[in-house]
Amino acid sequence: MRLSLSKVKGVDGMDVKAQVKLLVQQVVEAYLKEHQQNSKNRSIAILLGYQSPKPLEVLEAITPLLEAYEATLLVTSEWLPFPAQLKGKSYILLEETEQKDLVSIIENTSVLVVPSASYRLLSKLALTIDDELAVWLAIQYQMLGKPIVIANNHIEPTVYQQIHAPHTVKERIQSYIRQIRTDQVSWVPLNKLSKNVEQQMVAYEEKKALILEKHIEKAHQEGLTEIVIPSKSQVTPAAKDLAKDLKIQIQQSSKGG
Repeated sequence: MRLSLSKVKGVDGMDVKAQVKLLVQQVVEAYLKEHQQNSKNRSIAILLGYQSPKPLEVLEAITPLLEAYEATLLVTSEWLPFPAQLKGKSYILLEETEQKDLVSIIENTSVLVVPSASYRLLSKLALTIDDELAVWLAIQYQMLGKPIVIANNHIEPTVYQQIHAPHTVKERIQSYIRQIRTDQVSWVPLNKLSKNVEQQMVAYEEKKALILEKHIEKAHQEGLTEIVIPSKSQVTPAAKDLAKDLKIQIQQSSKGG
């Protein structure tokens, strides 16, 4: 015998189908609330350091990130005409900030997001040229093994540019793109920015560092008596033995990554 949910009434007068729908809605809302709270405990940095021909499109793309994460905005003066679109978020003006003042931001955020890029950033990042603060910032994230997500809009050659631009120019751009992607920089369209940031965040949280003898040797050369490593790190037996011999304590951080 088949029973139609639409014809069965619950004890409170609400039919079973409506009750199931309400229950599912409550479960989903509870999940989203918990997920949002967990996301709020994760921090990212958003670098608005390069001009865009469509700034409002860029700001619209980062809105979900501003709502889902503890986001630190690093902006240049070109972006100051758009404070209303920044959702009331405070920001740090890059031109007035020194490298030493950015160190704590780098250490306390897990992902660097660059929603508007330039050929200048692309080439310098590929060649590890840190003669401007924005590129230096990105390289520091790389050196700490932290993800970088760059929106490729207006940088990736269009079909007409692919048709008309000199082959040498196209190849040079593509070589830079290949290099930064080899360096584990995510190179994605603006409309996939938010989704990719979440993917990179999860991957970073699950990342396991491997501590080797050479790391202990380097710590000894730097005069350290203690090194703090990510919570999920694995220390090789040889590294443990060397650390014991050199009297270097290995402490695991309470933070993931």
